[in-house]
Amino acid sequence: MQQTVKGALLNMIQSLIKKNQFIGLESVAHLAAGGETPMLKSHMNAVQQFMADKGCGELARELEAAKLEQARRKCARLFSADAEEITFLSNATEGINNVVFGLDWKQGDNIIVVDVEFPSGLLPWTQLRQRGVEIRIVRHKNWFIDLDDIEAHIDEKTRVVEISHVSMFTGQRIDLTKLSKIVRASNALLLLDATHAAGVVPVNAKLADIMVSSCYKWLMGVHGTAVFYVNRERLPDFQPPFLGWNNPQKHGGWKDPLQFHIKDTAHRFQPGNASFISLYILDNALDHLLELGINRIASHALSLSGEIMTAVDELGFELMTPREDLQRAGNVCFMAENLVNIKQSLEDNQVLIWGAYAGFGRLRISSHLYNDSNDVERCISALKSTV
Repeated sequence: MQQTVKGALLNMIQSLIKKNQFIGLESVAHLAAGGETPMLKSHMNAVQQFMADKGCGELARELEAAKLEQARRKCARLFSADAEEITFLSNATEGINNVVFGLDWKQGDNIIVVDVEFPSGLLPWTQLRQRGVEIRIVRHKNWFIDLDDIEAHIDEKTRVVEISHVSMFTGQRIDLTKLSKIVRASNALLLLDATHAAGVVPVNAKLADIMVSSCYKWLMGVHGTAVFYVNRERLPDFQPPFLGWNNPQKHGGWKDPLQFHIKDTAHRFQPGNASFISLYILDNALDHLLELGINRIASHALSLSGEIMTAVDELGFELMTPREDLQRAGNVCFMAENLVNIKQSLEDNQVLIWGAYAGFGRLRISSHLYNDSNDVERCISALKSTV
């Protein structure tokens, strides 16, 4: 009996960061990273440091800028990119709109998107319809996006292929290497939304031409800042569509107020001040992610989400997420009758997920580095009570 108990304990998956290092995880199974992650307690130190730095007069801006550059270098490590190719915007949607309004569009051009994309990856393109730009929608097959279908939609007039690395809706992770080859065999650009991949599975930004990522989910940051990457080899002349005091490297001042020279780095896309308080928090979160290593985090999340996926399937729900490890990340998505009631039942059992909102009509269970086997067992037990 003792050997059996000991063996069971050894097989238990422990969290990579102890739950007591987060705020509010004492009594809940937090499986909602796809919507929001809980706050590290050490973020309080980051906020206090920001407040102390902000009170330093003109020196404050130097300290804030130094923190921005520090976070930028850490993002470069995480995304296998050069720091000069990265900047920070207010949100991922702003980054997508930089592409919508920044490229030189011609009548007859087309954009390729998928039907299960987040609205921010779809709606901005509708602004181009009045200029004669076509939006081509690739339809899923049983919730799966086939890259061959994307390739079939590409022609000589395709300017952009936009897609999420990991789908917020279905949980599918695309083969980025294969998609990059498909897109680069044409004249099109690949715009990648890494929001549901960054911080939980490896993301090689250089395989994309432009990449955006929110920071308040798997990156364990907060709202107010997002990563914006521009591949300088592929887009050396891409100019910002929006200008402010912060884009220029040099400005003519009062003597020549309309004279300016745009920055050479991705900071050219940052017209005003960054959300410095958000970057202090992100910088702290990146320390934890880089210390653990993204491959270790991915293995952890895939193991836990694999157990959830098996249970969801066995309980008879309509599983939307692919079963292959390389085709998924931390999200497990499924359809079921009475979605709202199921989510409420989970919450009644102190299991937090992100579910049927904004008309998407599905449930999503997300596992991240602070989760463990106990969270999974608690979730599965609560799901069983709903069938």
